[in-house]
Amino acid sequence: MLTAADVGLVTDVMKGINAPESLIQRITALLTSNSDGLVGTEVMPVGTGHFGGSTTGHRLGVNAQMAHQEAVDEFQKLADSLRTYSDAIKLWADEVRDVDGSTNAEMTMRAAALAQVTDHIGQARDQSSSTTMGDGQYTEPPAAGDGA
Repeated sequence: MLTAADVGLVTDVMKGINAPESLIQRITALLTSNSDGLVGTEVMPVGTGHFGGSTTGHRLGVNAQMAHQEAVDEFQKLADSLRTYSDAIKLWADEVRDVDGSTNAEMTMRAAALAQVTDHIGQARDQSSSTTMGDGQYTEPPAAGDGA
């Protein structure tokens, strides 16, 4: 049976990649149900005597024990690698959330600055226009000697 740590590992990795909750539950249930049949199942070490008392039999037994230990070590490395991978996925997900948050904050700040510039442009336009502007009337400028 999967341990709580194993289920947590799978769940963390799936959440880290933003998998839907329904998919996470289905995968966790599948792994748990398939592991139920393995409860109490262990690879039993083979003693050197299982291959007989000859020198060759003894050597086969020693080789079987070494192979068994290598298999145990490799499964441990695999479990450790999966835990490291899970941690890396969590870190990546946190960084993505941080970048998204920073980007959203920056975009909000830029939108506010743009709105402020747009307001200033509108105010400047309103102040520079007059009611006679564009009415088709021509006004003669004052003569140069009129003291204007």
